Parts: sequence; C-alpha cells; structure tokens
Amino acid sequence: MFESEFVGMSDLLTLELSNEQRETLLRGLRYVRSSIMLTPEEPSAAVTAGRKSELQKVAALSELLNGQTVTEKASV
Repeated sequence: MFESEFVGMSDLLTLELSNEQRETLLRGLRYVRSSIMLTPEEPSAAVTAGRKSELQKVAALSELLNGQTVTEKASV
C-alpha cells in the first residue's frame, strides 16, 4: 500500500462513500491534476521532480478511490 511521507499509519482515516461522492472526489482530483500540469514554471530538474511527485500523489489517491491496488509508482 502507498505510504505517504505525511501520514503515519496511526493517522489513517477510513471513509464510507457513496458512488456519487466517490465520483465527485475523482472529478476533483482530475481538476487538481490539471492544475499541477498547467502551473507555469521554468522547466528545471527540480520543478520536474516536484511536479512528478505531486502527480504521483494524486494518482495514488485516484487509485484508492477506484479500488485499485496502489503502487509506489502510480501512473500519471
């Protein structure tokens, strides 16, 4: 399971969501992903690495909501 550097195992939260709530969250994550991709910044190794890291976090959350197995290298 994906372990974020920001969340300890004791800090995990379990939610029960309806299909409509899950779809709303997934739609919001797509917006967040687009926002990360469209942020105007000078292309550099640090910017690329930071953007990739953020996109992997969003992809991992999407996979959790879709009920897929979350991998450390989530597809973006």
